[in-house]
Amino acid sequence: MPLPPFKASTTLPLLYRLTLLLLEPLFALNGAIMTFRTPHDYITKITHNPTLYNPANQFLYTQLGGAWLMFAFNEAVVMYLVDDLRVWKLLCWGMLVSDVVYHVSSVQAVGVGGFQEAGGWNAFDWAVWASAVGPRVSDTTIKAKKIRLLAEK
Repeated sequence: MPLPPFKASTTLPLLYRLTLLLLEPLFALNGAIMTFRTPHDYITKITHNPTLYNPANQFLYTQLGGAWLMFAFNEAVVMYLVDDLRVWKLLCWGMLVSDVVYHVSSVQAVGVGGFQEAGGWNAFDWAVWASAVGPRVSDTTIKAKKIRLLAEK
């Protein structure tokens, strides 16, 4: 007889659950809307170069927006309805792979030199950086607390 699945709602910290169920879907939805409605603004914010937008490439922005809608759906609907930690972990691994590729593309957009000079960053660049670093800091903090609790026992 298989073991019952661990529940994400009782295993994961509330901050993670709220981030994945509320904030992340809103960010993904915002990205989709930007690529559908204002692709010129999107590419300008990513690359800092307003001359790169080409209307002939709109299909690429539509594809990117579709991918972000899938993320928003998985986070806001699937993760909300499926309280299985294994499913959450699988979805989070997929999101991590996508995030790594997204952050690599952000560095490619401005070049390594532009990425290293934070003084020239716009709000969009800071948001990309925070979305990469913020979860790592909170994850490290939670792990440190768990280690401290285990050491006290």
